Amino acid sequence: MNTRKKLFAAGAVFATAVLLAGCGSSGGVGGAEEVEQATGEDATINYWTWFPPEATLNAAIEAFEAENPNITVNLRVFEAADYAKQLSLALSAGEDIDVAGVQVSAMTNAVKDFMLPVEDWEGDWIQDVNESMLAQTAGIADDGVLYSVPMGSIGSPIMYYNAAMLEEAGVEVPTTSAEWKSAVDSIQAQFPDVNPVVFQGETYWQEEMLFGFAEQNSPGLSDDIFGGDGAWDQEAMIDGLNAYKSIFDDGIVSTDVLSLTGTRPNEIFAAGEAAFYIDGSWQNSLLSADYRETAGIDLEDVGAAPLPLVDGGSPAVRALAEGGLAIPASSSNVEAASLFIEFMVVGGGVDVWAKDLVLVPSLNGYQLPDDVLQSSAAQEGFAAAAAVIGDPTSPRTSQQDFLNAVEGNAILDVLRGEQTAEEAAAYMQEEWTSGRYPHGSDQ
Repeated sequence: MNTRKKLFAAGAVFATAVLLAGCGSSGGVGGAEEVEQATGEDATINYWTWFPPEATLNAAIEAFEAENPNITVNLRVFEAADYAKQLSLALSAGEDIDVAGVQVSAMTNAVKDFMLPVEDWEGDWIQDVNESMLAQTAGIADDGVLYSVPMGSIGSPIMYYNAAMLEEAGVEVPTTSAEWKSAVDSIQAQFPDVNPVVFQGETYWQEEMLFGFAEQNSPGLSDDIFGGDGAWDQEAMIDGLNAYKSIFDDGIVSTDVLSLTGTRPNEIFAAGEAAFYIDGSWQNSLLSADYRETAGIDLEDVGAAPLPLVDGGSPAVRALAEGGLAIPASSSNVEAASLFIEFMVVGGGVDVWAKDLVLVPSLNGYQLPDDVLQSSAAQEGFAAAAAVIGDPTSPRTSQQDFLNAVEGNAILDVLRGEQTAEEAAAYMQEEWTSGRYPHGSDQ
């Protein structure tokens, strides 16, 4: 499997079972124009998906049907772990499905032979969809064809901060490592029991942090390695390892953080015991006062920002297009299905599902409704996260066997001073070329 095309989602909402590939083509692409209904005629479309939550989907469908009274949407929502298998089996059996949700990273190649290429049904509205997200979605397909339109994207790393704590400490949101160090020193002086910075110390998360710093000055480094012929021991990687290590050397982050696992960093931050919490944009719900109240999180205000710059450059994030919407080639309601997808991706449906804050919408220039986020820190934080995710430095790609067995531990060795950056980079390159971890042209 091409590692460039095997992107992995980190949010539980996108968890999925091992996919069952379809056993053949539906053979119906060429007949699409013959079966689509004329504008204005009554139509019923069957919509299968796993995302967003059913209550959100029902609200979006109600709004769509109000705008399009001649179209009825029959919704079927599946559990994430079961959906991929059920959709593949249904498509191969010729089930009557008009719109299918597609987990872009994991499902595209399993179901693409049953789907109409987007160019066969798209309208002028496609120009309003983020080009980076479209390109990433098309690139995941083995043939490079776009089979679904992504509703949005997730990205990492993003730095969340306790806005009320920073304000009380007289600290501005840091944009450089020097400012970050100053902020941490002030917080430690005024709140000695607080962990200034928390994030996961587990091996898989080290890749996210590494590229978050490395790509500040070397955008595309991750894609160069996972999607091309780039070497792990190149100068840009060594510089990235040293940049990541510098936040420990400078006293911004304690090595104690590397012992945090699972949900523990989130719990510390939610309890008001940390000033900065680094994770992925799937934590954007923390920006919502309503969410925090419902979840019992006693934080007055939360903001978000990209990682501070260590040595110049620009903010970096790797992103993953998700929540794709596709039309099966066997659909007899292509026009109505296309109208519904347009509504969900660039129309009024976006305001309905975007309130959940799970994805950064793929609609260019999208802004949340004013009533979703109440504080300026939250509003500006979401906008900042959306900006970097909408223009990522690399796709969120990985070779998970290599990450688990080699890469994550090598990064940790550098952070703990057990290897130099040069030694770790050389070791990773040696293992990368050993043949034990297929990648790129090896697959």
